[in-house]
Amino acid sequence: MNRMKSMLLSTAAALLLTTGAAADTESSYDKDFQEMQKFINTMVDSHLTRAKIGNFGYPRVNVQSTKENYIYEFDLAGVAKKDIKLSIDENNILRLSGKKESRKEDKSDKFIKQEIFYGSFNRVMQLPDDIDQTKIDTKYDNGILKLTIGRKAIKKPKAKILEIK
Repeated sequence: MNRMKSMLLSTAAALLLTTGAAADTESSYDKDFQEMQKFINTMVDSHLTRAKIGNFGYPRVNVQSTKENYIYEFDLAGVAKKDIKLSIDENNILRLSGKKESRKEDKSDKFIKQEIFYGSFNRVMQLPDDIDQTKIDTKYDNGILKLTIGRKAIKKPKAKILEIK
């Protein structure tokens, strides 16, 4: 079981690293990664409980790239706006954290299956180098946090020609 957990965590980490920044073109490996993700989700659903893996991968996010902006949409259904903290540091690291309060349960409630996540969460993502931190807009509506970040042109370093003596 420990070997399976280790293999699962390594694969999951590789998947997370591939989803950190938006790309303008689709990779030929996208379909393979989608199939791998389906396999991992099936394995997690059938062998590990939500309690064992905590809030791994929460909240889910969609990332879009346009010529002018990057658009991030986080699925935060059931999270109060006041419980969400969002920041971007000088190294373009996005941090999203918060807490999803559980519903008040009757002591007689007995769950057959419980998949909805409750508790604290923390998501950290490396943003692309060409974001413009002066052009940021956020909107929270119906459990979706939409973050729109403008893009800027990246100055390419000029090569200095050196005289050979």
